[in-house]
Amino acid sequence: MSNLNMKKFVLCMLLCVLSGISFANTLSYSTTTPISSLLTDWPGGTSLSFQKFDPALGTLNSVTIDLNGSMETTLIIKNQNPSGTASFGSAKTELDMTVLSPGGVNALVDLTSSWFGYSLNPGESITTNPPLSMSGTVSETYTLAAILAEFTGLGNIELDAGTFTIAVLANTGGNTSVDQMTYASLDGTVTYNYTVPEPATISLLSIGGLTLLRKRRK
Repeated sequence: MSNLNMKKFVLCMLLCVLSGISFANTLSYSTTTPISSLLTDWPGGTSLSFQKFDPALGTLNSVTIDLNGSMETTLIIKNQNPSGTASFGSAKTELDMTVLSPGGVNALVDLTSSWFGYSLNPGESITTNPPLSMSGTVSETYTLAAILAEFTGLGNIELDAGTFTIAVLANTGGNTSVDQMTYASLDGTVTYNYTVPEPATISLLSIGGLTLLRKRRK
């Protein structure tokens, strides 16, 4: 093998090795439609909107969704029997906030208020004042192909957001009821983890191609 052919062979092998080199990067976007103090349960059409990943930047490997939710709940507890026995116990509110996508995103923020204790004579009622409050976060990472595909492209992706709210009453005595009025808020960010070719690799590939081209022209 001539020296020129040997150089071409070594350069081609080097370029093949370097062409497989890439580096990881991340890109984050906050939702453009945060949900602020909305009465639960949320109506249909409530959603969080996020900018999609531009495939021109590289290859998307995973999507991480970070959610931050909070709630304020007012409980109205009443001993319904006007002439029976006194009632006493405690009550609380449980709230699930869920974010879903057709591709398989299923992120849940699970909040539970503190217990509110009470003691009521017949016919009496009590209202939590100030409201009971709670906040929490959740982080979910997805690598499923269907999820990566729906987050890739131009424009935004809309993730359906919904709630399920329930009041829990632990009571002794009386005929006692509890009503709740709960407001919840939710926001979040999406982080794209992706890889792009190493800049040095791109430069070497370009230089190598030009070198071979010049050799051929001589």
